[in-house]
Amino acid sequence: MLTIQCTKKLADELKINVVKVKPLVLNPLYAWHAHLFFIQRHKCVLVMNNHTRYNFLMYGLKKADFNNFDNIVIDAIRENLLFDGNDESIVEKYMQGCGQVIYTATSDRSVVGQINEMRFAIEYHSEDDRVDGKETDISELNRWLNKFIMSKLSLGYSGETMKLALLEI
Repeated sequence: MLTIQCTKKLADELKINVVKVKPLVLNPLYAWHAHLFFIQRHKCVLVMNNHTRYNFLMYGLKKADFNNFDNIVIDAIRENLLFDGNDESIVEKYMQGCGQVIYTATSDRSVVGQINEMRFAIEYHSEDDRVDGKETDISELNRWLNKFIMSKLSLGYSGETMKLALLEI
């Protein structure tokens, strides 16, 4: 079971009511937080894994994407894990464990705080690209996001922490 813990903004966009309870997750690797925000009038969702702080941005989402958010987020998780160089068989094993997607309210203030830090970094990066007159490459941006040092992680980097965690499932 894949748990997506939504901020109020995202829950409103998804038109769902989320319960403010700590989710019961058998494997913490299947729990994620997600937050909706805008970059230059484009709807974006930043998704962060609770356990590894692995994160990625889904950029330019439309109404239809929010109607099909379960599939969109699962596909984005798979795509980003593969782009980050994880072995395809390991990623597929992880994806098989995802199962049904459930939504709850956010429950971990430290994850929400790190989401906000990543959001500021994204906004800075995209503004810097805009000033330079180029379009932000979202795939490149997502690789860059997981190279930030996060003091809560023993390995320091969310991308490396996620790779190690995937090997352990």
